[in-house]
Amino acid sequence: MNKIYSSWYRKLAVLLSLSVLLSLWPRPAAAEINVFPDVDAKQYAWAVESIRLMAKKQVLTGYPDGNFRPNKTISKAEWSAMVYRLFDKYRPNALATGKQKITYFTDVPELHWAHKPITEIYNASFKIGGYGLSREGNLAFRPDMQLTRLQLAQLLYAYFDNRLMEKRFSDNDVCSVVSELKDVPVKMFKTEAEYQVAQADGRYVEDGLMDVEGNNVFVTLILGNNTADCKLGGDELSNVQAKALASLKASGIMTPNDMGYFRPKDYVTRAEAVTILDRAYTYLKRNGWLWDYTTVDLTLPFNPVGTGTNSGGTGGSNGSSGSSFNNNPNSNTITPPNGGYSQDGPVNWSDKSIVRVSDYFDDKGVIVKDLQQKGEIEAAVQPKGSKYLTIALNSNEKVDMYVIIDGRVGFVKQEEFPLTLDVSGVTTVGLRSQLRNPDKNKRTNDLTTLSVQLSDVEPSKKKGKTTSTYPKS
Repeated sequence: MNKIYSSWYRKLAVLLSLSVLLSLWPRPAAAEINVFPDVDAKQYAWAVESIRLMAKKQVLTGYPDGNFRPNKTISKAEWSAMVYRLFDKYRPNALATGKQKITYFTDVPELHWAHKPITEIYNASFKIGGYGLSREGNLAFRPDMQLTRLQLAQLLYAYFDNRLMEKRFSDNDVCSVVSELKDVPVKMFKTEAEYQVAQADGRYVEDGLMDVEGNNVFVTLILGNNTADCKLGGDELSNVQAKALASLKASGIMTPNDMGYFRPKDYVTRAEAVTILDRAYTYLKRNGWLWDYTTVDLTLPFNPVGTGTNSGGTGGSNGSSGSSFNNNPNSNTITPPNGGYSQDGPVNWSDKSIVRVSDYFDDKGVIVKDLQQKGEIEAAVQPKGSKYLTIALNSNEKVDMYVIIDGRVGFVKQEEFPLTLDVSGVTTVGLRSQLRNPDKNKRTNDLTTLSVQLSDVEPSKKKGKTTSTYPKS
């Protein structure tokens, strides 16, 4: 089958190629040295700058052992959390109403670590590649499934109000581009009747929803005799798939390899994920849309939550007066140490034992946050040899705190703060707030201030108390 392109597509392809080439041209060498020993600058030349940027902004960081693990695959929940951090104004489902609003996914309970990103992002626009029906017939998201490249392309179709899609492409342009991909099946039908019959291949389970359990690559269905006169039909999956693959290839956000293989069933790696995010960010910025979705400026130094507040909190490294707090964790996911073993023997850690850091202390050891509007605080402190950790919690709201010490979970009521812990020999202390009366519709300026201070000398006892290493569970 001869592939004949429209003259408009050829002109557009040249323009897009130039813009993509300029936008993806290697940035000037960063002043910071790559801190991840397992990210080889030559092997990951296409990703190393994106990794550095995203790690600097705490979108996706390294592991406690200092490595980044660029080839480790990511889940749908992990991808969602990355988007949620980088695009901090993008909350389509939180703002949705009527039929666009998804009220729940049966497999994303409130206690799931990514409940907030998933439930605030994914509205009804994401039924291709996002959510679907479970085998039990329930609306589900499958947050812990590993994300494939095709699923991510389908998700990117709906992200950011479809702005990642190339609106200047005609149906014929889209058909021509997707027909070139060697591992994404495309089938052309001469009649509408044949096209309709082909949709009955199991791609939809019920009411236009797909089976959320699988990662099948369904055939992209198009109408026409050849690529010179082909067009899209009425099948939603085919249209989303074709437009996404053509647009993402043209923009350079997701591309096939030099041999024309997109690798649709391959799982997305951490290196790929941060690079795709970086490219989407750059694309939105180049088109003047970026600030509709984020306040994060990747060109500025990392400015953690709480910086610049007049909270009166104090902090420091090892209790040194006037020193800058440098006890934030190196990873945004803190798991219990020693592979699930404690000094008392094996421990069955719960999900609450894992700290998924979304907030970072400023140079004074302070975080200030509107919990009703911005969500709960989840932070961590690495004592680094200090003996005592003092935690203060101030808020007009009623807020309590989970304190997670190397995987052991304790619960501390607001009235018990300030609290001093003996952290001798402790690797990490996680801190997770919990509003007693959460209300997303509440509009106030009530801010919660969490401050920490490390010391080698036991602080003087005032209102608070000094406790043993583990608070009560």
